[in-house]
Amino acid sequence: MDRASDHLVLFDIDDTLTTEGQLTAEAYSAIERLHKAGLKTIPITGRPAGWCDHIARLWPVDAVVGENGAFYFRYDRTTRKMTRHYIDDAATRTRQRNQLQHIAAEILQAVPGCAIAADQPYRETDLAIEIGRAHV
Repeated sequence: MDRASDHLVLFDIDDTLTTEGQLTAEAYSAIERLHKAGLKTIPITGRPAGWCDHIARLWPVDAVVGENGAFYFRYDRTTRKMTRHYIDDAATRTRQRNQLQHIAAEILQAVPGCAIAADQPYRETDLAIEIGRAHV
């Protein structure tokens, strides 16, 4: 198949698409040009669900895979509806979330100078710890 719409462009965000932590106009424009050319643009990221919701809604992408593959979100611009597909079912995610809370408490107690990442409230399936940095 040689149609552009049959092709995917999968890409990382942090330190691949971004430059020194910033999404430049040039990088965003490149995604937009690919998308307008009919290629399916899909970022694959460790970013939390909150970020992924934003990316799916506002960036020129067809979907976004987040929290290191735990889910994908796809926003239908025509109906203005978000599809959220998770690898694990809701009951499993709830059980795992409780386990992560216990793990977080153990890490905080055992590792001096660490903190829960500032974006943790926007995560659904994983745990982010900052080591050696002030909680921001």
